[in-house]
Amino acid sequence: MPKPATKYFPEENYTELDLVSLSYVSDATEEFGILALMQLVDKASRRNKSLNITGVLSFDNGRFGQILEGKPKDVELLWEAIQKDPRHSNVVSLGMKRINSRRFANWSMRLCGREEITSANPDIKL
Repeated sequence: MPKPATKYFPEENYTELDLVSLSYVSDATEEFGILALMQLVDKASRRNKSLNITGVLSFDNGRFGQILEGKPKDVELLWEAIQKDPRHSNVVSLGMKRINSRRFANWSMRLCGREEITSANPDIKL
């Protein structure tokens, strides 16, 4: 029997073969203009590509909302880094769930508007 692939979400018995989606919200600890956001997305896109993670990021009124997709161990590795990132405070997971396919398969990271991300996950409140 496969061992669970996560430590932060033990309520589920994820395996290395599963595909998951993790959503969260957080408050920014610094001001983000459009240039800073584009640089953040560019860096995140490169990192996510190396981890085979896809997803979207939204930023509005000093709040981040993000949806990440990938293998549980990869998503959890990134989740751990996000929680330690000094640009975030009040980081709140909206949960990780098993998915059948990637909703954002073409984007290692894409910046989207509040309406787009809330239509993908209504629990994300920005």
